[in-house]
Amino acid sequence: MELSLETDGSVAALKVRGDVTLTEASTITEYLRVARENGALRCVVDLSACTALPTTIVAVLMREQGRFAASGGSLALAGVGEQNPFLSQSVAAGRFGHYRTVEEGLAAERRASGAPFDAPSGGT
Repeated sequence: MELSLETDGSVAALKVRGDVTLTEASTITEYLRVARENGALRCVVDLSACTALPTTIVAVLMREQGRFAASGGSLALAGVGEQNPFLSQSVAAGRFGHYRTVEEGLAAERRASGAPFDAPSGGT
């Protein structure tokens, strides 16, 4: 598993790559804690390059979602596919906000937070 965190004001992106094992799932919690400590109220977890997730990931992400919500923010996911059927079902049931891509998620979360963002060429 490889993780990378980017925080831009009140919005953060956590990118997860490779297989996540049961013992590594708590590392995701630590990265999200750091995002909050760096001022992020909203976070998009990008799972598009993640190949496998343990079943416990649903509980981990729901707990983290609650922590962001308690601060007036949100946690959303991007790129959920076949990594874990329970997570896919949770997304389909609306338990998590979900975006097709992390770029789409970050743009939406910036708009929701009221933060300025770069519009595509020709946009406003």
